Amino acid sequence: MSAMLKEQLVKVFSLMKPGMLFQYEAELDAFLEFLIWRFSIWVDKPTPGIALMNLRYRNERALEARGKVRTGLEGPGLTVAQKLWYCVATVGGQYIWARLQSFSAFRRWGDSEQRSVARGAWILIQRIEGLYKAASFGNLLLFLYTGRYRNLIERALKARLVYGSPNMNRAVSFEYMNRQLVWNEFSEMLLLLLPLLNSSSMKNLLRPFSKDKSSSSKEDDFTCPICQASPTVPFLALPCQHRYCYYCLRTRCAAVPAFRCSRCNEPIVAMQRHVNEPKQ
Repeated sequence: MSAMLKEQLVKVFSLMKPGMLFQYEAELDAFLEFLIWRFSIWVDKPTPGIALMNLRYRNERALEARGKVRTGLEGPGLTVAQKLWYCVATVGGQYIWARLQSFSAFRRWGDSEQRSVARGAWILIQRIEGLYKAASFGNLLLFLYTGRYRNLIERALKARLVYGSPNMNRAVSFEYMNRQLVWNEFSEMLLLLLPLLNSSSMKNLLRPFSKDKSSSSKEDDFTCPICQASPTVPFLALPCQHRYCYYCLRTRCAAVPAFRCSRCNEPIVAMQRHVNEPKQ
């Protein structure tokens, strides 16, 4: 959702000075994230992505005080404090971290020639980032095992995603999903097989089934059977004496050692420059 809003907003300023929004990209991202938070979580509504999955945020601290619940649909939403801290952590935290990284990279804190304070700050930033990634990976393993708290922010705030309603209609039908799966698999198969197929061999294989029987006509004898154009530098394929472009014949013979003539399907063992006979 943030990427879609950003794309539309960039189109608004497309006629402005080039690169004007680049220096304010961090502020723009933070503003869009704030808008999504303001009109979703702050008013006790799920974000568009969470709504598609029929989920909502629940305050787990309130459930711990009550005890066990009968179903996963029970429980109150987030408190005002949890909402505010969620905004500070997601919107403010990401903005501050992005600005800090860009500022340190612009000032070249990581260079060895810099003073010790800047160098130490750069090392500290890298260590904090490494610790955060390690903690996120550990949280991912816990999430896969328990099914709670997708990220560290949700775990710290005790904000858990649960079902919003017991029944939900599927937004995308199985027919459309199956069609997409079939098309994706078919396109991947074509991308894998097409580079392995030899075009001339396929033409020779399909030639008996073709309705056009003019391949052996006199006009085709003066065109290259590969590019179907008049050869600028004509060469003859030996021993069948059929005429080719030098580039077409040379590349085919280099790519396929046992290349066969596209007209007669005879193996080509050599190539010779064609010399026009003088007119009498």
